[in-house]
Amino acid sequence: MTIRHKQTLADYWVNTSGNAILRQLMKQTDAEQKEDLLSLLHGDSVTAVIREGVIYDDIGENPDALYTMLLTTGYLTAIHKQSTFGGQLCRLVIPNREVKDAYRVEVLERMRGRLAASSLLLMMEDLVAGHVVPFSKTLERYIAYLVSSYDAANKESFYHGFLLGMTALFVSEYVIESNRESGYGRFDIAIFPKDTSKAGVLMEFKAADSESQLEDKADEALRQIEEKQYVTEFEKRGILKVWKYGIAFCGKQVHVKMKI
Repeated sequence: MTIRHKQTLADYWVNTSGNAILRQLMKQTDAEQKEDLLSLLHGDSVTAVIREGVIYDDIGENPDALYTMLLTTGYLTAIHKQSTFGGQLCRLVIPNREVKDAYRVEVLERMRGRLAASSLLLMMEDLVAGHVVPFSKTLERYIAYLVSSYDAANKESFYHGFLLGMTALFVSEYVIESNRESGYGRFDIAIFPKDTSKAGVLMEFKAADSESQLEDKADEALRQIEEKQYVTEFEKRGILKVWKYGIAFCGKQVHVKMKI
């Protein structure tokens, strides 16, 4: 099957199923796969072993089965293939803008829960504009509605993934990177504007053991951004203004601090 045929198949699924197939497949993703899908959304690729004869029930048992299903249904396309034991080692990407939009819609639908999509959009606009107070208030509402204190207690990675998912809104105007080296360490999330006259965003997350520690943890996150010189990568790209956010969580409570 050529790439052209795959794109046609992708458009067919998008137009006829209302993304039901993609929605169902995304329900089966684990934390690592969710991050991989977000990377795909931001233009990266994933590598997986593609095997024939995969069925839906295989997804929970074999991580590569998800990518086989996404490839088969046209939601991914292979840009490189190499025969290997038991299948083909493939480098996979989202094939076109329409399919990328389908992923984006499904990610945001899962993130927003019962809250209006407009609230999510405004919150992320506040984030990139440096409006820390309204951003913090809306983020707190989302955390209260969507986050289970039991599942997320003291797990920085949970909140990291939560906010990374929300950056799906920024696919067209920004480059999103997560856990990348810059300066003397690795930042949590960086949002690089394609228009270098705009401000970038750095986010560092800290988990607190109690609500009384939230402010100190947010300060600690800001210190880490400064001490590790995470802005180095922004400077390399010619981005001179960066909003730096220290974000601390404890269960459903959040405290946000920002500096330029």
